[in-house]
Amino acid sequence: MTAPASSPLLAALDKLRVTVSSCAFPLDLPAAREARRTQQSVADQLRDYILPRLSRLDAPLLVVVGGSTGAGKSTLVNSLVGRQVSEPGVLRPTTRSPVLVLNPEDQGWFASDRVLPGLARTTGDGPAGVSLRLATDTTVPLGLALLDAPDVDSVVTENREMADQLLAAADLWLFVTSAARYADAVPWGFLRLAVERAVAVAMVLDRVAPQAVHEISAHLREMLTEQGLGQAPLFVVPEVALEDGLIPLNTVMPLRIWLGNLAADSAARAAVVRQTLEGAITHLISRTPLLISAHAEQFEAIARLRAEADGIYRAAGAWVTEGTADGSLLRGEVLARWQEFVGTGELLRSLERRIGWLR
Repeated sequence: MTAPASSPLLAALDKLRVTVSSCAFPLDLPAAREARRTQQSVADQLRDYILPRLSRLDAPLLVVVGGSTGAGKSTLVNSLVGRQVSEPGVLRPTTRSPVLVLNPEDQGWFASDRVLPGLARTTGDGPAGVSLRLATDTTVPLGLALLDAPDVDSVVTENREMADQLLAAADLWLFVTSAARYADAVPWGFLRLAVERAVAVAMVLDRVAPQAVHEISAHLREMLTEQGLGQAPLFVVPEVALEDGLIPLNTVMPLRIWLGNLAADSAARAAVVRQTLEGAITHLISRTPLLISAHAEQFEAIARLRAEADGIYRAAGAWVTEGTADGSLLRGEVLARWQEFVGTGELLRSLERRIGWLR
């Protein structure tokens, strides 16, 4: 289904985007820092996800593959596709250039700036930088695209910010963790955010020793349930020897089949989109009161500063007026300088020069 461009909800949210983007928090007041972060986050999600998705509810599903450092996200994406489309780990020139893998027939939607308009599109091995590299492959199901995002716990601030932005633009999070990192705090912070936003999530437990699969997967499932993600699908990828840098196909086949079935089932895709979109809008609306109160705080502080400045100027003006009227302005140093000027004869010499000029 396609939402008409003139739909009231779409128009209202676009107006909200303009309003939020135009807000200013110039004074470093208590709420200003959080308000600036919230302003950027709200504007980004409206621009990157909510507005484009609302305008095309039937557009291809964007699955963002996120997770912690060393979880094997890029290797997993490559293995699902069957060839190297995203360079893993330290081989990648910069993790600030995320890779989007899609079916060639879906390129029209993702090649335009309707989704993630702040990222330039590149193909092939272009120069490193803040861009979205598109890679097409017919093994990717029609109606679904995989986006290999930077690490959520990267030591580079820009990478973490990019990961946050990309996950906020996702219809579905494919969140990858490993046996060594599944209990780390930072990834769970993101997963709690997914619960707050009601984002559709699927989990991948990667690089698990075969003998520890049952124990670790059971513990992870318990943790997911405690955090409100008990219904999220969980796929386990045991630690195996790579074949030409790829996980053997039979090892990732359950996940590949699940993604294929999701892409082929229009009702299932629509349910994912509806869940994430409604959650994003609800979460966004819940954050606007913070912006309103922070803006009011700025307005009141500026009004107080202006009133204080006006009061000082009025008092100074009244003092000058009063001093001129009663002669007190010409006392003290001003009077002493005048007497000095007259006493040295400088006044008479000045008058003589002017009279001589007139003659």
